[in-house]
Amino acid sequence: MIGGGPAGAPLASRLATLGHDVVVLERHAFPRSHVGESVSPGVWPLLELLGARAAVEAAGFPRSVRARVRWDERERLHSTVAQPGITVDRGAFDQLLLINARSAGATVFQNATARRCTLDADGWKVEIATADGTRVIRARFLADATGRRRVLRGIRRHTSVRTVALHACWRGVRAEEAQTRIEARPEGWLWGAHLPSGTFRAMAFVDLELVRRRDARGIERLYRSLLADSSLFDDLVAGEARLEDRFRACDATCYTDENPIGDTFVKVGEACFAIDPLSSSGVQTAIQTAVAASAAIRSIVAEDGDTSAAMQYYRELQEHSVRSHARLTARAYRDCEQYTEEPFWRRRAAQEPAVRPSHPPTTLADLLPARVRLTRDATLVPSPCVVGDRVELRRALSHPTLSRPVAYLGGVELAPLLDRLTDDRALGDVLTGWERILASGAAVSIAGWLVQRGLIEAVAAPRCHSTPLQHGSGLPLAKH
Repeated sequence: MIGGGPAGAPLASRLATLGHDVVVLERHAFPRSHVGESVSPGVWPLLELLGARAAVEAAGFPRSVRARVRWDERERLHSTVAQPGITVDRGAFDQLLLINARSAGATVFQNATARRCTLDADGWKVEIATADGTRVIRARFLADATGRRRVLRGIRRHTSVRTVALHACWRGVRAEEAQTRIEARPEGWLWGAHLPSGTFRAMAFVDLELVRRRDARGIERLYRSLLADSSLFDDLVAGEARLEDRFRACDATCYTDENPIGDTFVKVGEACFAIDPLSSSGVQTAIQTAVAASAAIRSIVAEDGDTSAAMQYYRELQEHSVRSHARLTARAYRDCEQYTEEPFWRRRAAQEPAVRPSHPPTTLADLLPARVRLTRDATLVPSPCVVGDRVELRRALSHPTLSRPVAYLGGVELAPLLDRLTDDRALGDVLTGWERILASGAAVSIAGWLVQRGLIEAVAAPRCHSTPLQHGSGLPLAKH
């Protein structure tokens, strides 16, 4: 494992917990300074899976409950009703994840730089430099978790307009009720947050063309002018706030790696793909790739594992994640209506919308008396998915309106249920059979999900439904 950040450390934790010998090489001593302090709410179940949630909660990172947002002509105060995300000191947060990996059984080398990685008949040979000298580590499998640096290189395809992040930490910014500020400007957008250290991180995201012909001083002047001309950040340059550290500029362009996995390697986190910072879910996404990679690796190295299915699963997951994030961020850029004609916004709102169902409206109640079948374009296809802690092929429901084939819904395997849709039984009778084997309410929820998306249709005129159906309250459906 090369890299011990929010992708490498979780992957090491998972693999070590599953009984594998894991070595992590991290070139920095932790805690180390790192940008990307906003952590989205979806991280909590992932931390629970890793066994790191308690440690992160005990660290006392501030919850991101309120945000001042100016995405149109008016400023709004957004409050989080559900479980909020957190604003972290990334040095401390990443250190907690790495400590968790070590506690799970991974061997961790810090201040260790991978100088050369070569693959031969016996596996990987990694030459590393440490304070104690040079040594060589042999490995059956290599994970690249080095972010945009990417020690395994490969072809990187940009999936967004070239974007630059201008950022610095400020001291002396007034405390306020809102933890975060977000503002749209004609040239780009601004993000800022009060950090646990008492400083304030302010970032500006702009087109590469806007900074390309400027020297370092010119880029910093641009950064300051963007803050000064805003409504939510002008106090940084007009008040008593001062730079805590030097100003920086870095690449924030989205991309995907064309070869994210092989039978001897995997790329996780931003070594695999990078998403738009507008989502504020970079850390969450990095951990998600680690969890997915752990199942793929376990399947590849096992004697009875399905290597082909594991590699297909990880590649499809990467492609699905890239497409989903692109659609979501494009929608957010389109929502900024006051700047729709500005080049920065127009170019980022150009993603194609998701496919929408075109079936006539119907309800579950309409179909209960009828015999039903899968609609013409809906099929069951073999698809790789995680079963336990490995990747296996399962029959999954595929349809043009689904972003990817669905094998499980709410933890229930779909194919065996769909096999019960026959020409001689009404849907209501089928649901009664489902309810005998599923948790309360699950049958109605799954049937409602199928109907809502137009995946089943009547094959004959409705007939009298003879068996009473106890309607459950329904359970939340899993994402597909």
